Amino acid sequence: MTNRLKKLDNLFEKNSIDAFAIVPGSNFRYLTGGNFHLMERPTVLIIKKNHKPVAILPSLEIDSFNALSLDAEIISWHDKDGYIDAFKKASQILGPLKNIGVEGQRIRFFESLALQESFKDCKIVNAHSLISTVRLNKDSDEIKNIEKAISISEIALSNTIKYVSHGKSELEIKNFLIQELYKNGAEGIAFDPIVLGSKNSALPHGHSTDYILEKGDALLFDFGASINGYNADITRTFFIDNASDYQRNYYNTVLKANNAGIDKSRINITLDEVDDTVLKILEESEYKDFVVHKTGHGLGLDVHEDPYVVRGNKNVLTEGMVITIEPGLYNPDSLGVRIEDDVLITETEPKILTKFSKELTII
Repeated sequence: MTNRLKKLDNLFEKNSIDAFAIVPGSNFRYLTGGNFHLMERPTVLIIKKNHKPVAILPSLEIDSFNALSLDAEIISWHDKDGYIDAFKKASQILGPLKNIGVEGQRIRFFESLALQESFKDCKIVNAHSLISTVRLNKDSDEIKNIEKAISISEIALSNTIKYVSHGKSELEIKNFLIQELYKNGAEGIAFDPIVLGSKNSALPHGHSTDYILEKGDALLFDFGASINGYNADITRTFFIDNASDYQRNYYNTVLKANNAGIDKSRINITLDEVDDTVLKILEESEYKDFVVHKTGHGLGLDVHEDPYVVRGNKNVLTEGMVITIEPGLYNPDSLGVRIEDDVLITETEPKILTKFSKELTII
């Protein structure tokens, strides 16, 4: 993990950051190997260039942190004493700082306030995207974890669609899918699976209900297994017993956009270009009124992480990035269709990590 901490070194001078404060979550886990809970007791790792990291830890986490074999100066605090003195001691150890970069999407207000009160005349800045850049390009071990999570997910989906039939509810199918994920080796689930039928499938982040599937319904799955903290994120849409001409054309429009997005996902292409390629196909179709979201996002320790495949993002794709390509159309009066693949950017062409068939399938 020392090598991963060194990735922060070139971020200090380039961005005029004196120190980074990392709280439990994906960046903390990536940099230290420690999978700690974000709870009411603040746990903060402060990293300053050319200085031993300083870890502010509640006393009950000391043994777990020591197991990481991370060379850091530990400041522990006990519930009965409170944490503010630990932050003040950290400021004495680290000395004056002009600014501290924090994870704006992760750190809580009381932790930011403790930093501000303890490091006098220090500016707290949102460096979330900057810190996350250390995780943009996956190494071989990370890719293997993602691939394993995908493999488990696809076995679970294959078994689940054999179970599906009209007369079963969304919740029944969702619970069966979860059981299959764990049965086939998932250590966890990436997020609460989305299993939606009929009009419910037009809710991009809807929740499964007791709706009973009928013949002719669309059935959308969005889910993933987790292995060693790394996630799969797969979406497939099926039809129950039959599919109308409208449904077939609607589905194939999404599939065309999906394939175009994958083909566009190559080194030195901007995320803006990928999203634009996908959205133009949807926007120039007869279903243009049913486009509601961007094309995709990065995938790794977080299900949604940088880089984001969205218009306006002029950052380019580089080798080792893993992104999702997940165009969708959502007609609130009848159905939603989304097709999502996990794609690894290689030095030559995009590698589709998800193998499950995307051809229109009736079950």
